[in-house]
Amino acid sequence: MGSKRGRSVIAAIFIFFAMSCLNSISTAQVGTSDGDSDEMSDSDTFCISDQYIMQSYFTTQSSLNESEFRSFLLLQQCSENIPSEDVPAVAMLQRRDVTGEGSHRHLLTSIKLRPFHSQSQLHELVIVERLPLGVFADPFELQSLQQRRAFRDVSVFGDTDLEQPSFRSNRSVVEIHVDINENGEISVKLPLHARYQPIGESGYSRVEFGEPDLFLCSRHAPNQGQEQRCLVLSIGRSKSETRSVVWEIPAGIRSHTEYVSVITFVAAVLTALSILVASVLSSKVDSCKNTKQL
Repeated sequence: MGSKRGRSVIAAIFIFFAMSCLNSISTAQVGTSDGDSDEMSDSDTFCISDQYIMQSYFTTQSSLNESEFRSFLLLQQCSENIPSEDVPAVAMLQRRDVTGEGSHRHLLTSIKLRPFHSQSQLHELVIVERLPLGVFADPFELQSLQQRRAFRDVSVFGDTDLEQPSFRSNRSVVEIHVDINENGEISVKLPLHARYQPIGESGYSRVEFGEPDLFLCSRHAPNQGQEQRCLVLSIGRSKSETRSVVWEIPAGIRSHTEYVSVITFVAAVLTALSILVASVLSSKVDSCKNTKQL
């Protein structure tokens, strides 16, 4: 009996200590969440020395990762926050859609900032579009649009190889800088192009666009030796009135592979024979002309 009571006492003590440890762990977790956060949140500010936010990010990273991007912004936090009167109360996506036909489309984004302090030093809205796999933006086309003042600044980061098919490519990012007008309404039309999609069963490859990252920044002034200050409006989320944007890109159908291969082979053979016949006939015509001249 004594040994059984001793075991019961030991078991009770063990359970007591286990529950105490669990309570201390949960209390520490709650305290961490209520205190300083290790992630950027809306209205946080950061400072960078480069012209583009993604330019600074890709100097240390080779690919885009959302958690690494948030950690990067956290490391760039400014010592002083931007005054509250310079902070728009809402950054709302009013419209987001893919327009156009074929393999060349436009991603249309309409944003409303309200209210906005007219004397603010934050003159640019920075839109960071993280493009999904299977879609790319042509840097040369964007430079042409910038020269025509469609954007204040624009640049493409990440995978900029335009010739790679979808299954061999990586994601790319487009950073767009636009001037803010007095009413805070901004509309951006980003030209996009579809890569060659992998073979599937449905004949279409579904590409879905997430919400862009939005920042409010001061103008880059490299000659003045000042860092560019930016305010986080939203990272991967915003108050939105839009539905999710989907682009269904035509792709090859697996069951049609054999037919396409046969037709391609026959067409290649007939083309080669046509070229051979044309070259033979051309040489005979040339020889006949030379004989007549003699």
